[in-house]
Amino acid sequence: MVLLSFVTLIINDTAMKLYRYILVTSIIATTVAYESYSQSWALVVGINNYENHRDLNYAVEDALSIKNMLINDFNFSRDNVTVLTNNDATQYNIKKELHHIVKEAGEDDRVVFYFAGHGETESLGLDESSMGFLVPSDGDPENLYLTSIPMGDLKTISKWSKARHMLFLVDACYGGLAAINTRGGLQTTTPNYIEKIANDVSRQVLTAGGQDEVVLESDEWEHSAFTKNILTGLKGGKADTNDDGVVTGAELGEYVKEKVAFDTENAQTPQSRKFTTDDGEILFSIESSKVQSNTVDEGDLQAMIDKMFMEKLAQTNTSPKKATETVILPGSKGFYSSSEKEFLVSDIFYSPDGLSYRGKIKLSIGMDDEASWSPVLQVLVKDVLIIDGSSVGQYNYSTGTFR
Repeated sequence: MVLLSFVTLIINDTAMKLYRYILVTSIIATTVAYESYSQSWALVVGINNYENHRDLNYAVEDALSIKNMLINDFNFSRDNVTVLTNNDATQYNIKKELHHIVKEAGEDDRVVFYFAGHGETESLGLDESSMGFLVPSDGDPENLYLTSIPMGDLKTISKWSKARHMLFLVDACYGGLAAINTRGGLQTTTPNYIEKIANDVSRQVLTAGGQDEVVLESDEWEHSAFTKNILTGLKGGKADTNDDGVVTGAELGEYVKEKVAFDTENAQTPQSRKFTTDDGEILFSIESSKVQSNTVDEGDLQAMIDKMFMEKLAQTNTSPKKATETVILPGSKGFYSSSEKEFLVSDIFYSPDGLSYRGKIKLSIGMDDEASWSPVLQVLVKDVLIIDGSSVGQYNYSTGTFR
């Protein structure tokens, strides 16, 4: 139905002008949300080579990819982005640079701290709780308190900063995270949602996994599972679940949790938390590299709007010409060609990428039924094969229904 409404909308010139107006308004709103930061700061740490721990393969590459994304796609000034890798990423240097950024950032600024390296967990005394540590290049797993960085220090140092929004991205696994679950915050349907989360304070943390889990890297990805999905979620805009042009910290957290669980077959469970109960959210405008109020003149803005409009028009012209398509009905299983595993369909819908299923992939055969399926994810209909025993029906492109 949405597709049909859009096709109808662009038929006449009046409607075309209306769409242009809506598009311009959307671009300006996104720019305002993004430009609400006076400055953006980042400390990016990646450690492949350790003095007292096994080496990693892609932590440095992950860190450099994050640095490049922040600068090239989200307008972080190069002067405000500090990178520490390998031998430079000592305990002293990490704490010194983090302290510097925290003290420099103003009340209208945002701060990102990214760490890719080893994480360790140590059991505490009488209460049998645990404490997580980030292990620097000179850290000693046998003497974590004296040589590493307690995760609790991140919460402490976040209190010192005047920055409006802070996001800690930790590509390491550990336990004992003293933070609050992000569920239960403001809903996207709340009036003036973006304005409220943009103006309120946030201290958010997203970690790669929990205690006793191992960060998974892959030669195929040339990244860890965690950082691969941060890059696609932000740079690729995949985490913008409500299509408003802005990725929030909460959206990024939900996206990364789902995708990492799928990529690692539930071996890694990212955690998305807040250090405070404030309703704010760090914001990443996925249009920020296209629109900058201080560099784009009126002619450039109009040219960009025309280009975006024609791209939307081209997308519509390439929509399916056939009236119906054979699909697996919800509640039935097919065969997901990419992973060569069963796929249980729960819903059918038309997405910007094409006709799609929502459903779960069978991860482990022989386990109890609840634990053997992936979280719900979206895949294209064309990627799921119909197998013997599948219940099939027809999806009607005109009505957006199936039977």
